[in-house]
Amino acid sequence: MKQYTSILLMKLPYCTHPDAKQDNDYRTKAPFRPLPSLALASLYSFFEKYRTCEYKLQAVDLNIEAYSASSIPINIAQYQNSLAKYIRESIYDVLALSVTFIFNARWVQEAVELSRKFHPQAKIIVGGGYPTLLPERVLQKHDVDDVVVGEGEATFLHIINKYNNYTDKSLEEHFPFGGYAIRDSSGHIQMFPQRNYFLDMRDLPPPRWDCLNVEKYFANSGDMTLPIEASRGCPYNCSFCSTFISWGRKIRYKPVDNFVQEVYDVKQKYPNVNLSVVDDNMTFSKEWITQCLTQIISRNLTHTLTPGGFSVKHLDEEVIDLWIKAGCERFHIAVETGSPEMQKHIRKNIDLEKVRQLVSIFRKKNVSFNILWMVGFPGETLKQIQETFALVRELRAFLNQFSIVLPYPQTELFNQAKEQDLLAFDEENLENYDRRKADCVKSNEWDHKQLLEMIYDINIETNFLNNPFLETAEKMDYFLAYLENLLIKLPDHVIAHIVVGYIQKKKNNNDKRNFHYNRGLSLLRDDTLSCTFKKYLKWDHEIIKDFNSFHQSNES
Repeated sequence: MKQYTSILLMKLPYCTHPDAKQDNDYRTKAPFRPLPSLALASLYSFFEKYRTCEYKLQAVDLNIEAYSASSIPINIAQYQNSLAKYIRESIYDVLALSVTFIFNARWVQEAVELSRKFHPQAKIIVGGGYPTLLPERVLQKHDVDDVVVGEGEATFLHIINKYNNYTDKSLEEHFPFGGYAIRDSSGHIQMFPQRNYFLDMRDLPPPRWDCLNVEKYFANSGDMTLPIEASRGCPYNCSFCSTFISWGRKIRYKPVDNFVQEVYDVKQKYPNVNLSVVDDNMTFSKEWITQCLTQIISRNLTHTLTPGGFSVKHLDEEVIDLWIKAGCERFHIAVETGSPEMQKHIRKNIDLEKVRQLVSIFRKKNVSFNILWMVGFPGETLKQIQETFALVRELRAFLNQFSIVLPYPQTELFNQAKEQDLLAFDEENLENYDRRKADCVKSNEWDHKQLLEMIYDINIETNFLNNPFLETAEKMDYFLAYLENLLIKLPDHVIAHIVVGYIQKKKNNNDKRNFHYNRGLSLLRDDTLSCTFKKYLKWDHEIIKDFNSFHQSNES
């Protein structure tokens, strides 16, 4: 009987597959620099801690393996080369694929086809965001053996044991086997639900970062950041959110001592690293976050944690002060919409006055803040979208992150849009599950192209030309560093070059001013870039006037 003992864990690329349909509109272009895979590092550590058989485990994160000093920003064709290389040259009995987004389905298909060609006897497991939301579709579309649905650490080990006809009674008693789907011998898809079980975070060992090539990534990407999680789950019922499918509606925390020790251990191994917290709702428990930050401060681990986002409902001045003492220099809050009616409609239910109060506190404490926004909800009117933009202008965040609403399967928003015939895309085409590339929701007042233009306009206005960090010399330096980093990832962003040129003029660095202004002029000769950016050169704004004056003087 064949034994499945050699396992290759592989994180597939987050980015769009090079063969997928591409949108040439520059406004859909996004900077792409992934963090090393927390999913792989967590799977690896859990497997190593709880396995009772001799298994050989190898982990590969294609998102970081493709980086080399000469290839930033990344040419995504490199990911194809890396994928083919690792599957062709690796020795394994089981290929376990972690895939994040639904539109990454082409990467799954390519990996499966390569594996069946070079390792025809190997088993294939797929887990992550895409299979969790569409498990049946994965089994219908791809020649795989098992699909992991939701939280995957224990399920993955159970499946490996199943392949080897091995029963680990202690494992099954502690971590009930569920949360997966298979295609049976007759071709029928069978679902085995999780049975309402989620991991106790005390049982989750720290991620094994040594299983990935993070040092190479740090050296070549210029980004010394690792993800970290303190909790899983969220108790709220936002209609657009799908995270509850993976993590449940009950928030689960790591013990404070365990989490702080994890932070300490990572800093011992990687002294210059920053830890980006990926939790949905880390500050939900004031008692937990107070104890955690107090320990972070007392153990001199300040300027280590960067929270990925804060729930407005659980931030107050006391917690903000603790975060500042812990070295947090920027707060990220998710407001989504500036319309009180839409707040109720999507069940976010944020008090917008509370948002204003928090912003006032941030300003009083002299800390920067970013805000996340969404537009294009089913039933949303242009008036409500303009309410959002009015609040954006009022709050004046350092960075506003805008996205167009894309209803995800299994969410209330998806079901609502489908029932009302408001889905504007073919749900069978998995490449459509990319909010940058396809119509999302139908409306009598707007379409996807119009929304795209509207949010790009407000992006240029608030994040670049009217950024509040242009107002003081100290903050201007911070903004300059941000823009220079952005230009590494998006070297053809015309407005970024223009704003950098303007800042250099203010700093009396005329050579650098001239370089960026000339670079902007050169880029505008490209038809695609000109089509995107030329409209902004007609705006009545000091920065634009200075650039146009430079252009005119050079022509004369």
